[in-house]
Amino acid sequence: MFALVDANSFYASAEKVFDPALRRKPVVVLTNNDGCICALCDRAKAIGVKKFGPYHKASQQLARHGAVIRSSNYALYDDLSAKMMQIIGRFAPHQHVYSIDECFLDFGRWQPPQGWKALAATIKDTVYQELRLPVSVGIGLTPTLAKAASFAAKRRLSSPGVAVLANPQVIDTVLTSMSVQDVWGIGKRISAR
Repeated sequence: MFALVDANSFYASAEKVFDPALRRKPVVVLTNNDGCICALCDRAKAIGVKKFGPYHKASQQLARHGAVIRSSNYALYDDLSAKMMQIIGRFAPHQHVYSIDECFLDFGRWQPPQGWKALAATIKDTVYQELRLPVSVGIGLTPTLAKAASFAAKRRLSSPGVAVLANPQVIDTVLTSMSVQDVWGIGKRISAR
């Protein structure tokens, strides 16, 4: 089994870790030159602003909603990422850091006594307790299914932040609810085909 642990809105969440006064506010993080939006917390997403859009087009809308705007702080993000990966790495014998905000865990043939869903919840809760970073944990039979489970974990209402794809019926349900482009590695051109 594999897990994908992915920090939710990592740059915006990191800003909230650094400044706890922002935890209940919409936070937007801009690219290096402050020209483009590169991260939004859930409260900022609810305003209707899109990621990777030009900041100048959304600035008035964000101001009306009291959004906090931050310039990218890569030293902070790198430091939190290293700490997050260290915590996550304690849960499996093999870890592959995939990007600054996500990593795969390979459990091999090991089975957690408490079950996969409980283990995923423990990983999620531990990262939050130790760093105050919200993460989603998807567990699946393959790395691709773990990535799909992570996608599902971010959208689940019953168990937010946690999803396990090990049962054929659950796998079918999750994969049929995803658009083709949502599947890891499939871009716009292949999706259109």
